[in-house]
Amino acid sequence: MAKPTPIEEHFQRIEATIAALESGELPLDEALKRYEAGIAAIRQATTQLDQYAAKLEELRGEGGR
Repeated sequence: MAKPTPIEEHFQRIEATIAALESGELPLDEALKRYEAGIAAIRQATTQLDQYAAKLEELRGEGGR
């Protein structure tokens, strides 16, 4: 089974995508590809954050017994 991508790597990809798009130097086709990749990284990061939040809630519940 493949090891999940660290969330920090998703954040780095998102930041790089934003910088590239804000530069205004990309051809439209490349900008669209980068935008799509950025959205995918955001979705993956959001999924991981939701998993972390659920785990924290679970741990908090165990500690409150």
